Amino acid sequence: MVIMNAGNATGIFKGLFRTTPGNISDKYSTDFTPAGWTFLIWNVIYAWQLAWLLYALSGICRRNELGRVFIKPDLLPIPFYVAWCLNNGLNVGWLFLWDREYLLPALVFLVVLTLTTCASLFISHRALSIYSSWFVKGHKAELWLIRILVQNGLALYGTWTTIATLLNFAVVLIYQGNVSHEKATTASLSILTLCLVIWFYLENFSLDKYVRYNLTIYPVVITALIGSACKNSSFSSPMTNNIFIVVLLAGTSLIFAVRLGLVTWRHYKRPLEASGTTDPSGTVA
Repeated sequence: MVIMNAGNATGIFKGLFRTTPGNISDKYSTDFTPAGWTFLIWNVIYAWQLAWLLYALSGICRRNELGRVFIKPDLLPIPFYVAWCLNNGLNVGWLFLWDREYLLPALVFLVVLTLTTCASLFISHRALSIYSSWFVKGHKAELWLIRILVQNGLALYGTWTTIATLLNFAVVLIYQGNVSHEKATTASLSILTLCLVIWFYLENFSLDKYVRYNLTIYPVVITALIGSACKNSSFSSPMTNNIFIVVLLAGTSLIFAVRLGLVTWRHYKRPLEASGTTDPSGTVA
């Protein structure tokens, strides 16, 4: 996946691809499309994916009191890797669809790609929640490596593909649905706003046990909105969506600050590992 994306972005695979994703994005621009520098976030995404993959592979060589780390506890089970491999295939497939300007199929691929990332996250969070107390007793470093490398890495990736999906959605509305730039961008920004509000509620009040330490979501959104504001805003004659983007940027920054405050407070006052859970050997801790 990394090789295909890098080759496509740099134009090395000229025989395989007709042009670069950036050129296609310029051709099908929207009022929400971020500045070119924003897409450098892919470097961070792929570096983070590589980091957690190396960590996962290291489990083959490492042992704990139960045996091989990659076997017990089973934090990254086979369904996790199935979803992730499917995700990689969809990513490469999207490159070809976008390159050939099949806008609607590319959108479908992005939607499914994002869902497979969410599936991988769900599997990882569920597995870790079962054994987190066991990790706290003697394997805290392992616990935090899973949280930081695997879960925050996938959250980073999933958030960016969500934004890419909304951008692709606006492109389809404009260039295939004959919807105006303003209405299409407003639709995508409205969906993003709704997603942020729903997610803020879920992560703080319903899913805190699972996703408390996922902190890479809002920085990705903030980066995308800054890039969009830099490219599309006109301070002399701001349009409706220019204002929408700036307000959404301010709102996202605010809820990120609130989120950091809540996580810090709960980390010390309501630790997740306070209650006993099943340990990897099948007994109750």
